[in-house]
Amino acid sequence: MAEYTLKFINHRARYETADFIHECEQHYHAQVLAVAEEIARNSTHKPIVLINGPSSSGKTTTNDRIARALEAHGIHAEMISMDDYYRTVGTYEIPPDPENGVPDLESPECMNLPLLSQHLAQLAEGQEISLPRFDFETRSSIPDARTLRLAPDEVVLIEGIHSFNPVIMGDLAHAATGVYLSVASAVVPEEGARLEPYMLRFLRRAMRDSLFRNSPFEDTLHQWNSVRRGERLYIAPYRHHAEFTIDTYLPYESNILYPALRETLTEHLDALEKADLREAYRAATLFEPIDYLPYIPEASVLHEFIG
Repeated sequence: MAEYTLKFINHRARYETADFIHECEQHYHAQVLAVAEEIARNSTHKPIVLINGPSSSGKTTTNDRIARALEAHGIHAEMISMDDYYRTVGTYEIPPDPENGVPDLESPECMNLPLLSQHLAQLAEGQEISLPRFDFETRSSIPDARTLRLAPDEVVLIEGIHSFNPVIMGDLAHAATGVYLSVASAVVPEEGARLEPYMLRFLRRAMRDSLFRNSPFEDTLHQWNSVRRGERLYIAPYRHHAEFTIDTYLPYESNILYPALRETLTEHLDALEKADLREAYRAATLFEPIDYLPYIPEASVLHEFIG
């Protein structure tokens, strides 16, 4: 795990803004290119790419960036959304999260993983499949929404927290490449405890949910403990299936997210403490604001969270 001191981050943000952002982005980009090169090298016998990672690790953007990098190797990437394998609401009972008193929306029982496993196995064998589509307005699964067959110079990328689940990986280990994404960095202030990766991811999620998912900070915070429980139960036990790991943290992002969320964090101290996010609150005023707009690239993973 990488560690950055708060003093280092603030110094670079204040005095070397353009270089700081460029170096952070280049580090992320280099990881993506290295993984894409390995996927391309093994594409003939491993045409399935399973991308996994906890909430707000940048799965959607990195999935797209890997696909773009594969094009440079002459490999076209088809995309499958794991969201399309959600089961129709009302046809099953959403399991509870007894620890937090909320529905367990992270549970694999909410998804038709056997069908997904079957489809990926068929694709690996060169067969055509009929993909479902999940309608989020009606909360229902629509079968046979489109068909897909992989050509010899194609791979399929699918991202989601259950992509390493044994129901899928058990039959596909020989034909799949596992890529694990996470914020694998921490920030160390001059005083107090360090900011752990899950705290940095929470800031991403809080910003994204408020901007793009019509979910106020209170709702994100209320669900956070259940999200973390899902990560412990459904991701961590299978992380060893990953052949490659990408750290998606951009150190300069904290100079954007903290100033933007500063007032909101200070208004929810009690709830933050219950969610084991007290240190995130304590750091609310410590990060220097940064003028990032002239320097942040269009392909930055941070756009997934700030637009």
